[in-house]
Amino acid sequence: MAIFFAFIIGMGVGGSFRVLLPPTPTLGFLGGALLIFAMGVIDDRIELGWFSKLLGQIVAAVLLLASLNGEGAFLLSPLGLVLSLVWVVGLTNAMNFLDNMDGICAGIAACVSAAFVGLAVLGGQWETAVLAASVCGGALGFLWFNFPPARIFLGDGGSLFLGYSLAALGILSTRQTEVSLSLLVPVAVLAYPIFDITFVSVTRYARGQSLTQGGKDHTSHRLARIQRSDRLTAVAIYMICAALGVLAMVLQRLAFPPGTVVALFGVFFGFLAFGVRLARRAPVDAQAAAGGISDALTAASLVPEGAIFELRGNGSNGEMGHNGQDPEHEPDVEPVHAAGASSESRSRRD
Repeated sequence: MAIFFAFIIGMGVGGSFRVLLPPTPTLGFLGGALLIFAMGVIDDRIELGWFSKLLGQIVAAVLLLASLNGEGAFLLSPLGLVLSLVWVVGLTNAMNFLDNMDGICAGIAACVSAAFVGLAVLGGQWETAVLAASVCGGALGFLWFNFPPARIFLGDGGSLFLGYSLAALGILSTRQTEVSLSLLVPVAVLAYPIFDITFVSVTRYARGQSLTQGGKDHTSHRLARIQRSDRLTAVAIYMICAALGVLAMVLQRLAFPPGTVVALFGVFFGFLAFGVRLARRAPVDAQAAAGGISDALTAASLVPEGAIFELRGNGSNGEMGHNGQDPEHEPDVEPVHAAGASSESRSRRD
């Protein structure tokens, strides 16, 4: 809950509540954000079914899109409306998926929302800039306590809210800009979450594993096995997201559509090579991906001799210490969980 209320405080400080007269985009943004956050908190308590969560995400997206009154490149046609719904729902779940290791989701949200602040300022969209700055401030404040080793966790309430907010900022940033650019620049900013959910979906499908099952086969998990450090992994991902944000601002500033297309192709092939490298250097089987004991043993084999791991069982599964870290790096006291655990974070704590 902390990250949502920090966002509300940031909105108040930024003075955006003075524009809360329907049907302003700010009101649509806040309505969808409140619905997504409430749904996430409820899911943390009683674990909603996938259909209920999907329906809530669609309603939140509709609230946002209805407040725009057809503004923006995404909303110029029925196909654009469908793509907008897919964009919001897809990225909401992508960020929820990234709540799988300490500091990953909140750190990515901070980097991406900071980029949207820059894009909004460059485009003279001050209302969007305040929204993005509020999200960024809330994410940074939370990251102080969530950076490895974490003392608090997001839960579905926090991760779904961040995902929805970033997707909404991507749509809001398309207003009053050239169509070709407005469709591509947010893709550059949010390229890492898009890459992660695509990578996980493709590799799980190839293994015959359910796409909705929590596991330890995300890009962050694989990178951590290679880096042998959760902190280095988090920082590396932050740097990737920050670089993508800078690229997006440069592309918007240049306003050269062919250059934007070439840059996006470069990002695509860069992530393709990165994904192939992760799959080869840190492979997982179905049991390891689901967080089974074979995953712990595989990870242990990558750590220098002498490192000690504590295997903690749960039914038939075993797991390394919190987030797969060496227990000597874990806090002495069990961290406080903020607003429950997400489906991904549950899988790493069970």
